[in-house]
Amino acid sequence: MSKILTQEEIDALLKSVSTAQAFEPTVESKDRPVHVYDFKHPDRISKDQLRALRTIHDAFSRSFGTYLSGILRTLVDINLLSIDQATYSEYMLSLSVPSCIYIVASKNLKGSLILEVAPQFSLTVVDRLLGGGGHRVGSIRELTIIEQNILRKVVESGLSILTDAWRSVHRINLYIESFESNPQFVQIAPASETAAVVSFEIIMRDMTFPMNLCFPYFVLDPLIRNLSNSWASVATKRLAPQEMEGLRTQVSLTKLPVRAQLGNADLRADELARLRIGDVIRLKARKDESLKIWVDGKVKFWGEPGVSRLRKAVRIVRRVSELEEMNLG
Repeated sequence: MSKILTQEEIDALLKSVSTAQAFEPTVESKDRPVHVYDFKHPDRISKDQLRALRTIHDAFSRSFGTYLSGILRTLVDINLLSIDQATYSEYMLSLSVPSCIYIVASKNLKGSLILEVAPQFSLTVVDRLLGGGGHRVGSIRELTIIEQNILRKVVESGLSILTDAWRSVHRINLYIESFESNPQFVQIAPASETAAVVSFEIIMRDMTFPMNLCFPYFVLDPLIRNLSNSWASVATKRLAPQEMEGLRTQVSLTKLPVRAQLGNADLRADELARLRIGDVIRLKARKDESLKIWVDGKVKFWGEPGVSRLRKAVRIVRRVSELEEMNLG
């Protein structure tokens, strides 16, 4: 039922309102900086760790771009765009169908990560490796088994380069666990798990393709636990001018034997005895195959034969990756 307030009750109510206003925060307290925090997307990686991750993957992008330029015989640049934190479900929803997804694992990690390459780029690489012009593919489709096997060697070399980039922090020795075209069949982490998504762009001629690395946090955590305190401080340490000059002097005085191998062939003793001037020895290597460049008895570079100032020469194309060096012995 309704009740009519008396004048005394009205005065008491107004007095209580004025008393509450006296305890309101001042303008200075309202102007304090407020940081928005989303509890659904917690920032579990610190800024120092993100800075170190950027340094590692910057080195990976440069080396992998150099490798692709060598095998595709065209200029390829890879740029690191961003390192973002998102839930695993959000990242998977951003992938298209069909995709080119490699599930990558390591014996030293508890879990798997994802290397996702644009299907257009994968088909372009396969076309280039099989002797095509390497032009942009018109329609997107799933890779065939043969195309997957051709591209697998390229991805394995990329993972070897990524392993080299992480070597100063942790030995991970990455390898391909499986391949998927549909993101719905890729479940390497809970949907709500935080993931670090490293985004790259691959520039080939006038074409641009995306490439992503997805690290679930429980996989990345043991790698970056002491990253900001140890590796990042060492990486950013600057040498004194005297120390730098001393290192340059020592390196400049170091001499190592360097030789290039054009090819090899096996001959029987009687074939060798019958060799005459003008005979042709057929080598095992193809004429368009890169040459092995040996430094102090180890294959360290791939090169191309040529002529410089009327003298035989070899131009270095790229550095031998860790995986290739292990296979070459």
